[in-house]
Amino acid sequence: MPLEPEAFQKTRRYQVSATVPEVLEALSPKPRPAPEPEPEPESPRKNTPARFGVGLLVATAGLFLVLRLLPPDQEGLASLLGSLCLLSLFGGGILLIASWMLRQEAEAQRSWPPGDWVVEPPHEAQRRQLLATVLQRFQVDLMADAPVDVTLDLTLPVDPAKRAQPRTQGPATREDFVDPWLSLQGRFADGTQLHLSVVDQVRVVERMKTTPLKTRIRRKRSGVSLMTVALRVKPERHPGLAAMEDHARGAVKLPPGVRLKRLRVAEDRVELRVLMNEDWVARPRDPRKTDASRTVTMMLLSLYQVLHHSSSQGQPGKMRSTP
Repeated sequence: MPLEPEAFQKTRRYQVSATVPEVLEALSPKPRPAPEPEPEPESPRKNTPARFGVGLLVATAGLFLVLRLLPPDQEGLASLLGSLCLLSLFGGGILLIASWMLRQEAEAQRSWPPGDWVVEPPHEAQRRQLLATVLQRFQVDLMADAPVDVTLDLTLPVDPAKRAQPRTQGPATREDFVDPWLSLQGRFADGTQLHLSVVDQVRVVERMKTTPLKTRIRRKRSGVSLMTVALRVKPERHPGLAAMEDHARGAVKLPPGVRLKRLRVAEDRVELRVLMNEDWVARPRDPRKTDASRTVTMMLLSLYQVLHHSSSQGQPGKMRSTP
């Protein structure tokens, strides 16, 4: 099916088969326009505080004028008018200040966010950026003009639809979530088929603590991301591949903080799965966090080292290019 960039930007779950440039265009950071606010109907009472404030200040001026014109022997009346003058002056000032603050708040709400853009949640931005970075790096090695199959889920990892059966453990309640949010399949120019997938596993534990005064609920979240890179090849081009698992383990190179989960080698397939902390980043910003795009690249290069070794054994002296 053809890729519709606008639909890709709006949806949180998308599955498509399209060329790399089309997918990159859809993944480009184009903030979604916020819906324009409906015009508020004019209300005769909209500026009531301001009108009351101005009215009180006018009354203050009138009382002050009367006070100045009173004869000196009207001390009691002068005292009463002076008190009323001060009260109306104070009340008018308070109403005008309150009206100004309400007007400023309304203007701030109309001007936010800047440019009428909707801010994308952090997990959505990281997922989009990871897929875009991987496609940009591998685009030159992927088969030209051939479509890639992409499945991208931008909903929250703890979405209720991804929750397993809740299970209670003593005083704590545990919920497990499984979120297979990325799948990418394509073919390199040398004929090798690529399959990349990422699955998030999240656990949320709630503990209830009761004291004589109140009850507290403490939540603890932990999660990992399982990233899998698999390459499928033609067995005749890689003789003896199935017997190279020991060599494959020695060829695996991973960034700091990434743990090897599984390595499979068959006559027509090599597959590598690793574990990353859930707080990875798509591109290097914080050295304390795992660079997910670099992890994908190193996993792919590790698998290609194994393929290169098996093909060179079958055809001595022939070198293979790697992406």
